[in-house]
Parts: sequence; C-alpha cells; structure tokens
Amino acid sequence: MTNTIEAVNDWRDQAAGVSQLNQVPLTGDIDASTDLSGVVVVEGYMVLGADEGHQIQVLSRCDDGKSWCLQSRTPLAKRDQETDIEAITYGDGYLYVIGSHSARRRLMREDLSARRNRERLHNIRYDESRNRLYRLPFDSSTGKLGKAKSINLAKRLSKEPLLQIFHGIPSKENGIDIEGLAYRDGKLTIGFRGPVLRDNYVPVMRLAFDSPKHYQLRFVRLKGQGIRDLIALDNGFVLLTGPVNDAPGPFRLWWWDGEDQIPGKDKTPGEAIELGEVSTAGGAKAEGLALLSCKPGIAEVIVVYETLTAPQAVSMRLALPG
Repeated sequence: MTNTIEAVNDWRDQAAGVSQLNQVPLTGDIDASTDLSGVVVVEGYMVLGADEGHQIQVLSRCDDGKSWCLQSRTPLAKRDQETDIEAITYGDGYLYVIGSHSARRRLMREDLSARRNRERLHNIRYDESRNRLYRLPFDSSTGKLGKAKSINLAKRLSKEPLLQIFHGIPSKENGIDIEGLAYRDGKLTIGFRGPVLRDNYVPVMRLAFDSPKHYQLRFVRLKGQGIRDLIALDNGFVLLTGPVNDAPGPFRLWWWDGEDQIPGKDKTPGEAIELGEVSTAGGAKAEGLALLSCKPGIAEVIVVYETLTAPQAVSMRLALPG
C-alpha cells in the first residue's frame, strides 16, 4: 500500500471540499482492524467496530495526545457469530450499534472448480446475528460499557411497502444494507447503503429505540450512491457515501438538511450539498464517520477505512454551508 505521506497527499488532492487531512494512529490489538466500519468519539474516548468482527472496542488518548490506544473490548455475540457491525453512534448516555440487516451471497473462490463456484453463487445466507440494533449504557468519564439491549428491525423492513421487495436480496446487489447511524433529539437516523431507488433516491429511517414501530421514512438523492455512514449536526447531517456494490469508489461527503426530498407540486425540496470527494490509495474504502468538533461553518471529522493491510483512520476538516 502507498505509504502514509503519499496516501494523505492523494486524499488531499482529490477532496476539493475537504482540508487539513491527517492520519490518526490507532494502537493495540484491535479486532478485525482492516475492516473498520463503525466509529464514534465521545469526549476522551473513541469507540470502534468492524463489519467482520463481533466486538465493541473502546480506545482512549495515548500519552502523546495524538494516537488512540485500545482500552477495552466488549463482545456483542459469540466469537463464531458475525455481528456485522456497520455503524456506531452516541446519545444521552448510550452507545447505539447497528448491523446491516442484510442477506449475503457466498463469494467464489479461486481454489474451487467453476462448477463448485456456480453452486456457491446460488447460496444466499441470512444470519440473524446481523439483524440487531444495540443500545449500551456508556460512561463517558471512564469509558465503561453497561449491559447491551437489542432489537431486531428485520420485521419492520420486511413489511415496509417501499422496502419489502428488497428484503432478502443480497447486499452489494441493491438489497437491504444498513450502514449509517446517527442520534439527535431522542431519535436514531438510520442510513441505507442499499437499496438505491429509481432517480437515485436513498432511504433513511428515523425512529426511537423504544418504539421502532413508529418510524418515519425519508429519501435523499446522492448521485446514485448509498450511505456508508452519517453524523448529526444541529441543523442537518453530514453523510459519507459510496457505491452500492463493491466498486472501489469514489467516496463522497455531503451536507443534508434532513428533510425528505420527494418532490410534488406543493413542495420543492432542497438538494444535498456535496462537500468533497474522498478517494483513497491502495484500495482502501471509506466506511465510518465520527464527529470530533463543530462550529459555524466548520466540522472536524474522523473517517475510518476498510483496508488491505493495516488499520486506517484520517481526520478531516469540512467547510459546511452557512
């Protein structure tokens, strides 16, 4: 993979609306460290999750003040179960963690015959361990986690008129695939990588953890891309987006006011504003987004990546619309 300096220069060159990019060192034996997909920063702690792992990992600031050091791990499932952690957020004393709620098609293998690989192509799995939205008490002064409570959103998704046809279609093939999660004003906002509907409408679900039946469904247009993660600001959301399938990119950052973009003669919705493109060297894929700080016109964020070799996180400064 391209070394750190070259990679950061590459990102800086390609992210026109993004500035002050810096590598964020992560140290310790981080579980599934090359598949990071969920991240949130709560005061002096960073919480990580990986879509190939099953543990919530809490990191604290290292002595150098720049790096983050692994402090603890909390499993959400048995070791042989893939929790498929896709996004993490925090609000009012709780961490929230969500799985993709997706089906998946088995991958083909180079060491098998064409006949065997064709058989694998017909094999679609739907693991219950991926269908969880967790809530865990989190002490932001110590980094300690409490006992997890979870709910399953699969029933809601399978009965929702606009989404039910996509339920059971494998992820990466425009099936149901949840990858974003944000918290604001007592509600969770859930972003979908897939499906992306005709005219590039991407579903976003808003609900309270304790009453998931009473959800709202909104739609946003993102140039045909799906949501990889999102964070809530006072007046809207920052979205991280990428391809629905396994294409290498591009990856983009957007600002969205959170309002439904379905138009009508009685309504002319605003558009999401593209903040910048975040392409990556060496095949790394932008997967998770966390807010470090925000003030009028500027947000500091961290993006974590799925990589080929080593854990990777980058801090970025975003110019926000007024």
